[in-house]
Amino acid sequence: MEDNATETSPRQRPNYGIDAPGVVAGMFLMGVAALALTFCMGLFPWQSHIWLGIVRRTAEVYAVLFIGMACYMIYWSKIAKIRGRKNLLDLVPWSGGEVILDVGCGRGLLLLAAAKRTSAGRAIGIDLWQAKDQSGNCAKATLANAMIEGVQDRIEILTADMKDLPFPDRSFDLVVSHWAVHNLNAPQDRARALAEMARVLKPGGHVLLADIQFRVEYASQLKAMGFEGVRQVVSQPRDAILAVLTFGNFRPAVTVARRAFT
Repeated sequence: MEDNATETSPRQRPNYGIDAPGVVAGMFLMGVAALALTFCMGLFPWQSHIWLGIVRRTAEVYAVLFIGMACYMIYWSKIAKIRGRKNLLDLVPWSGGEVILDVGCGRGLLLLAAAKRTSAGRAIGIDLWQAKDQSGNCAKATLANAMIEGVQDRIEILTADMKDLPFPDRSFDLVVSHWAVHNLNAPQDRARALAEMARVLKPGGHVLLADIQFRVEYASQLKAMGFEGVRQVVSQPRDAILAVLTFGNFRPAVTVARRAFT
Protein backbone atom coordinates (compact mmCIF):
# COMPACT_ATOMS: atom_id res chain seq x y z
CA MET A 1 0.00 0.00 0.00
CA GLU A 2 1.73 3.13 -1.20
CA ASP A 3 1.29 6.82 -0.44
CA ASN A 4 0.95 8.10 -4.00
CA ALA A 5 0.73 11.82 -3.27
CA THR A 6 3.62 12.41 -5.63
CA GLU A 7 1.54 11.03 -8.50
CA THR A 8 -0.93 13.92 -8.45
CA SER A 9 -0.60 16.40 -11.27
CA PRO A 10 1.30 19.67 -10.67
CA ARG A 11 -1.96 21.60 -10.81
CA GLN A 12 -3.55 19.40 -8.18
CA ARG A 13 -0.91 19.04 -5.54
CA PRO A 14 -2.27 19.14 -1.99
CA ASN A 15 -1.24 22.14 0.09
CA TYR A 16 -0.21 21.23 3.63
CA GLY A 17 0.77 24.75 4.63
CA ILE A 18 3.81 25.98 6.50
CA ASP A 19 4.35 24.84 10.07
CA ALA A 20 4.73 27.59 12.70
CA PRO A 21 4.44 30.44 10.16
CA GLY A 22 5.00 33.07 12.84
CA VAL A 23 8.30 31.46 13.83
CA VAL A 24 9.41 31.28 10.19
CA ALA A 25 8.55 34.94 9.62
CA GLY A 26 10.32 35.96 12.83
CA MET A 27 13.48 34.12 11.82
CA PHE A 28 13.48 35.77 8.43
CA LEU A 29 13.06 39.22 9.99
CA MET A 30 15.82 38.65 12.54
CA GLY A 31 18.10 37.31 9.82
CA VAL A 32 17.45 40.30 7.57
CA ALA A 33 18.00 42.68 10.50
CA ALA A 34 21.34 41.02 11.30
CA LEU A 35 22.30 41.16 7.63
CA ALA A 36 21.41 44.86 7.47
CA LEU A 37 23.53 45.50 10.55
CA THR A 38 26.59 43.88 9.00
CA PHE A 39 26.09 45.92 5.82
CA CYS A 40 25.74 49.21 7.70
CA MET A 41 28.79 48.54 9.86
CA GLY A 42 30.84 47.93 6.72
CA LEU A 43 30.14 51.47 5.50
CA PHE A 44 32.04 53.24 8.25
CA PRO A 45 35.78 53.58 8.74
CA TRP A 46 35.62 52.67 12.42
CA GLN A 47 34.80 49.10 11.45
CA SER A 48 38.50 48.34 11.89
CA HIS A 49 38.14 48.49 15.68
CA ILE A 50 38.49 45.01 17.10
CA TRP A 51 35.35 44.95 19.18
CA LEU A 52 33.26 46.33 16.33
CA GLY A 53 34.68 43.66 14.06
CA ILE A 54 33.57 41.03 16.55
CA VAL A 55 30.07 42.48 16.58
CA ARG A 56 29.95 42.47 12.81
CA ARG A 57 31.13 38.86 12.54
CA THR A 58 28.61 37.81 15.19
CA ALA A 59 25.82 39.52 13.25
CA GLU A 60 26.91 37.70 10.09
CA VAL A 61 26.71 34.37 11.89
CA TYR A 62 23.23 35.13 13.20
CA ALA A 63 22.09 36.30 9.77
CA VAL A 64 23.12 32.98 8.25
CA LEU A 65 21.64 31.02 11.17
CA PHE A 66 18.23 32.69 11.20
CA ILE A 67 17.73 32.86 7.45
CA GLY A 68 19.05 29.32 7.06
CA MET A 69 16.66 27.94 9.70
CA ALA A 70 13.71 29.78 8.13
CA CYS A 71 14.55 28.32 4.73
CA TYR A 72 14.92 24.86 6.26
CA MET A 73 11.50 25.11 7.93
CA ILE A 74 9.90 26.11 4.63
CA TYR A 75 11.67 23.25 2.86
CA TRP A 76 10.49 20.87 5.55
CA SER A 77 6.90 22.07 5.37
CA LYS A 78 6.58 22.11 1.60
CA ILE A 79 8.76 19.16 0.55
CA ALA A 80 10.43 17.01 3.20
CA LYS A 81 7.45 16.23 5.41
CA ILE A 82 5.36 15.19 2.40
CA ARG A 83 8.09 12.91 1.11
CA GLY A 84 8.69 11.50 4.57
CA ARG A 85 5.14 10.64 5.60
CA LYS A 86 5.31 7.27 3.84
CA ASN A 87 8.33 6.33 5.95
CA LEU A 88 6.44 7.39 9.07
CA LEU A 89 3.44 5.22 8.31
CA ASP A 90 5.71 2.31 7.40
CA LEU A 91 6.74 2.14 11.06
CA VAL A 92 3.50 0.39 11.99
CA PRO A 93 1.88 -2.76 10.53
CA TRP A 94 -1.12 -2.45 8.22
CA SER A 95 -3.98 -4.78 7.32
CA GLY A 96 -6.05 -2.36 5.21
CA GLY A 97 -9.05 -2.29 7.52
CA GLU A 98 -7.84 -0.04 10.33
CA VAL A 99 -9.89 2.64 12.02
CA ILE A 100 -7.45 5.53 12.50
CA LEU A 101 -7.40 8.70 14.57
CA ASP A 102 -5.14 11.62 13.69
CA VAL A 103 -4.70 13.90 16.70
CA GLY A 104 -4.04 17.46 15.58
CA CYS A 105 -4.53 16.55 11.94
CA GLY A 106 -4.08 20.08 10.57
CA ARG A 107 -4.46 20.14 6.82
CA GLY A 108 -4.32 16.33 6.65
CA LEU A 109 -0.68 15.32 6.11
CA LEU A 110 -0.90 11.97 7.92
CA LEU A 111 -4.68 11.70 7.97
CA LEU A 112 -5.01 11.47 4.20
CA ALA A 113 -1.97 9.24 3.69
CA ALA A 114 -3.32 6.87 6.35
CA ALA A 115 -6.76 6.89 4.70
CA LYS A 116 -5.16 5.58 1.50
CA ARG A 117 -3.86 2.55 3.41
CA THR A 118 -7.13 1.65 5.06
CA SER A 119 -9.36 0.97 2.08
CA ALA A 120 -11.74 -1.10 4.21
CA GLY A 121 -11.56 1.20 7.24
CA ARG A 122 -11.75 4.91 7.88
CA ALA A 123 -9.67 7.78 9.24
CA ILE A 124 -10.85 10.51 11.60
CA GLY A 125 -8.95 13.73 12.21
CA ILE A 126 -9.42 16.16 15.07
CA ASP A 127 -7.99 19.64 15.49
CA LEU A 128 -8.64 23.05 17.03
CA TRP A 129 -7.57 24.68 13.73
CA GLN A 130 -5.08 27.22 15.06
CA ALA A 131 -3.41 29.16 12.27
CA LYS A 132 -0.38 29.93 14.45
CA ASP A 133 0.51 26.23 14.35
CA GLN A 134 0.08 25.84 10.59
CA SER A 135 -0.67 28.40 7.90
CA GLY A 136 -4.22 28.28 6.58
CA ASN A 137 -5.14 25.64 9.14
CA CYS A 138 -8.88 25.00 8.80
CA ALA A 139 -11.29 22.16 8.14
CA LYS A 140 -12.04 23.50 4.66
CA ALA A 141 -8.38 23.20 3.66
CA THR A 142 -8.26 19.61 4.93
CA LEU A 143 -11.34 18.68 2.91
CA ALA A 144 -9.85 20.31 -0.18
CA ASN A 145 -6.70 18.23 0.21
CA ALA A 146 -8.82 15.12 0.70
CA MET A 147 -10.51 15.77 -2.63
CA ILE A 148 -7.13 16.10 -4.35
CA GLU A 149 -5.80 12.96 -2.66
CA GLY A 150 -8.98 11.07 -3.59
CA VAL A 151 -9.90 9.94 -0.07
CA GLN A 152 -12.80 12.25 0.74
CA ASP A 153 -15.11 9.27 1.22
CA ARG A 154 -12.81 7.60 3.78
CA ILE A 155 -12.24 10.48 6.20
CA GLU A 156 -14.10 12.46 8.80
CA ILE A 157 -12.86 15.61 10.53
CA LEU A 158 -14.01 17.09 13.81
CA THR A 159 -13.22 20.10 15.94
CA ALA A 160 -12.05 18.64 19.24
CA ASP A 161 -9.44 19.02 21.98
CA MET A 162 -6.75 16.33 22.19
CA LYS A 163 -7.00 16.50 25.99
CA ASP A 164 -10.65 15.42 25.86
CA LEU A 165 -11.24 13.17 22.86
CA PRO A 166 -14.95 12.72 22.00
CA PHE A 167 -14.72 8.96 21.40
CA PRO A 168 -15.51 5.84 23.42
CA ASP A 169 -12.76 3.70 24.91
CA ARG A 170 -11.00 1.29 22.53
CA SER A 171 -12.31 2.88 19.34
CA PHE A 172 -9.20 2.92 17.12
CA ASP A 173 -6.62 0.52 15.74
CA LEU A 174 -4.06 3.27 15.22
CA VAL A 175 -3.58 6.74 16.69
CA VAL A 176 -1.18 9.09 14.91
CA SER A 177 -0.08 12.65 15.61
CA HIS A 178 2.35 14.88 13.75
CA TRP A 179 3.96 17.91 15.39
CA ALA A 180 0.92 18.68 17.52
CA VAL A 181 1.31 17.61 21.15
CA HIS A 182 4.26 19.94 21.78
CA ASN A 183 1.87 22.87 21.33
CA LEU A 184 0.54 22.06 24.80
CA ASN A 185 2.82 24.07 27.06
CA ALA A 186 2.05 22.41 30.39
CA PRO A 187 3.47 18.92 31.08
CA GLN A 188 0.20 17.86 32.69
CA ASP A 189 -1.67 18.79 29.50
CA ARG A 190 0.69 16.72 27.35
CA ALA A 191 0.28 13.84 29.79
CA ARG A 192 -3.50 14.16 29.55
CA ALA A 193 -3.33 14.11 25.72
CA LEU A 194 -1.26 10.90 25.72
CA ALA A 195 -3.60 9.34 28.26
CA GLU A 196 -6.54 10.14 25.98
CA MET A 197 -4.76 8.55 23.01
CA ALA A 198 -4.19 5.43 25.10
CA ARG A 199 -7.82 5.37 26.23
CA VAL A 200 -9.30 5.36 22.72
CA LEU A 201 -6.78 2.85 21.37
CA LYS A 202 -7.77 -0.81 21.09
CA PRO A 203 -5.63 -3.45 22.82
CA GLY A 204 -2.86 -4.37 20.40
CA GLY A 205 -3.28 -1.08 18.57
CA HIS A 206 -0.38 1.25 17.81
CA VAL A 207 0.41 4.87 18.55
CA LEU A 208 2.70 6.81 16.21
CA LEU A 209 3.73 10.16 17.64
CA ALA A 210 6.01 12.47 15.63
CA ASP A 211 7.07 15.66 17.37
CA ILE A 212 9.87 18.18 17.67
CA GLN A 213 10.29 18.09 21.47
CA PHE A 214 9.62 16.00 24.57
CA ARG A 215 10.69 12.64 23.12
CA VAL A 216 11.93 11.34 26.47
CA GLU A 217 8.74 12.47 28.18
CA TYR A 218 6.55 10.67 25.64
CA ALA A 219 8.47 7.41 25.80
CA SER A 220 8.50 7.45 29.59
CA GLN A 221 4.75 8.00 29.85
CA LEU A 222 3.89 5.34 27.29
CA LYS A 223 6.01 2.81 29.18
CA ALA A 224 4.36 3.84 32.44
CA MET A 225 0.94 3.22 30.87
CA GLY A 226 1.99 -0.31 29.95
CA PHE A 227 2.68 0.13 26.23
CA GLU A 228 4.93 -2.47 24.65
CA GLY A 229 7.78 -2.12 22.17
CA VAL A 230 8.24 1.58 22.84
CA ARG A 231 10.91 2.83 20.47
CA GLN A 232 12.06 6.10 18.99
CA VAL A 233 13.21 6.78 15.46
CA VAL A 234 15.72 9.61 15.16
CA SER A 235 18.05 10.80 12.41
CA GLN A 236 21.24 11.03 14.45
CA PRO A 237 23.25 13.38 12.17
CA ARG A 238 20.29 15.74 11.65
CA ASP A 239 19.41 15.59 15.33
CA ALA A 240 22.90 16.59 16.39
CA ILE A 241 23.04 19.52 13.96
CA LEU A 242 19.57 20.84 14.78
CA ALA A 243 20.16 20.46 18.52
CA VAL A 244 23.19 22.73 18.27
CA LEU A 245 21.62 25.28 15.90
CA THR A 246 18.42 25.58 17.94
CA PHE A 247 19.93 25.18 21.42
CA GLY A 248 18.04 21.92 21.85
CA ASN A 249 14.61 23.38 21.05
CA PHE A 250 14.09 21.56 17.75
CA ARG A 251 14.80 17.83 17.87
CA PRO A 252 12.39 15.87 15.63
CA ALA A 253 11.75 12.27 16.62
CA VAL A 254 9.08 9.62 16.14
CA THR A 255 7.83 7.58 19.07
CA VAL A 256 6.12 4.28 18.23
CA ALA A 257 4.48 1.88 20.67
CA ARG A 258 1.81 -0.81 20.94
CA ARG A 259 -0.90 -0.97 23.55
CA ALA A 260 -0.77 -4.21 25.51
CA PHE A 261 -3.53 -6.75 24.91
CA THR A 262 -4.35 -6.96 28.61
